[in-house]
Amino acid sequence: MMKSLRFVFAAAAVLPLASCVSPFYEVPAGTAATATVINTSHAHDSFKASVFKVDTINGRTSLATPMLTPRGGGPVVTTGDSEVQVPANQPITVKLSAADQFAADGTALMYSLGGNVSKTATETLTFTPKARAVYVVKGQLGKESSSVWLEDRATGRRVR
Repeated sequence: MMKSLRFVFAAAAVLPLASCVSPFYEVPAGTAATATVINTSHAHDSFKASVFKVDTINGRTSLATPMLTPRGGGPVVTTGDSEVQVPANQPITVKLSAADQFAADGTALMYSLGGNVSKTATETLTFTPKARAVYVVKGQLGKESSSVWLEDRATGRRVR
């Protein structure tokens, strides 16, 4: 009786999830042409980096990140560019973000206790990527203002 009761509870918990669509972004099946979006970062020192990335594509979360140090994963920041493929020749909506990231939670706490404020910026834009084009997420995080944008790597122009 106890085993069958456990099975019923497990099935009740899992069945609703089986019909859910993944909240994470994947290039749609059957996409003929794609473009590339490159996330970037800049390490300021061993403890802090500025990260510029795509958060969502058409409302789905992008898992690509240029921050290679897992949050709370160690005392030294490690960064590197990452990329995500997007469908080309059709409008997409991307949410970009820029933020200060730290190698460890303790470092972030010390930074904030020292009177420093972590800077962030977001931007949402809809555009039609060109096939085989490469776009780069860039930005600036400053005391007075912060911003994030998308550039066409071939022309250096901002995507609007």
